[in-house]
Amino acid sequence: MRKVIIIVIIIIVMLALVFLRMQCSRGAQRNETKERPLPVEVTEVIKGDVISSCEVLGTIKAKKRAEVFPETMGRITRIMVQEGSHVYKNSRIMAVRNESIGFKYEEGFIKSPISGNISAIMVDVGSMVSPQTAVAEVVDYSLVKVSFNIAETDIDCISKSSNVFVENDGLPGETFKAKVTEISPVIDEGTRTVSVKAIIDNPERKLKPGMTARVRINLGEKTGVLMIPKDAYLKGFIFVVNDSIAERREVSVGVRGNDNIEIIEGLEMGEKIVVIGQERLSGGEKVNPIVRKP
Repeated sequence: MRKVIIIVIIIIVMLALVFLRMQCSRGAQRNETKERPLPVEVTEVIKGDVISSCEVLGTIKAKKRAEVFPETMGRITRIMVQEGSHVYKNSRIMAVRNESIGFKYEEGFIKSPISGNISAIMVDVGSMVSPQTAVAEVVDYSLVKVSFNIAETDIDCISKSSNVFVENDGLPGETFKAKVTEISPVIDEGTRTVSVKAIIDNPERKLKPGMTARVRINLGEKTGVLMIPKDAYLKGFIFVVNDSIAERREVSVGVRGNDNIEIIEGLEMGEKIVVIGQERLSGGEKVNPIVRKP
């Protein structure tokens, strides 16, 4: 009986030793995990240009557009142009025969009021027309007008003679500079926007009336200022890395650009800031900084 008791005691002691050893091992693992640096991606504070812009949709329109009317009543006998063809001012585009009572059946001509391209022919040979009948339309789109709306909160960022930049998905890689010529003094009550018009030189006639325009408007720009990537900024503060320790620091910002943010106060040139991994930080943690590639 005594041997049995001794054996049981020995087993209990051995189990206790194994348990204590396991607990010590787990504690060591926890301490090792706690001390392991957190990997974060960092970049340096640099100087550069910060540009803030917005993009709105607009419509391309011909700068000049004119409907063509005959001077007298008559019947169309010939159509001398095709849709799309270029004409000059006073070019003959149709022949019409005056069939009014008391007039000889003489052929006259309907002429273009402006230089441009025939965008539409609205009658056929044999049609009866009068001075109130539009027979064709001519557009001059060597200059085009882009119409768009801008939010009332951004009105101060645009003025007459300001430049905006226009792109169209059908012309990939091409950007056209437009000069603002008109700004409505009235704010649309439904959309809270202001109507704006700008003019674009279009000598090659790449932009065509009716096209959709993506208009990029510069809302603010600073050059040669301290700046950080937009993804480093966390509602008033950022994390700076010094000697592999993360420091939470409050900053004052200026222009908030599309990609970067101007820093007015709180950072110095060359300091390393966290751009990825800051959601795991609160300040004081040991980190493993990985430099972002340019």
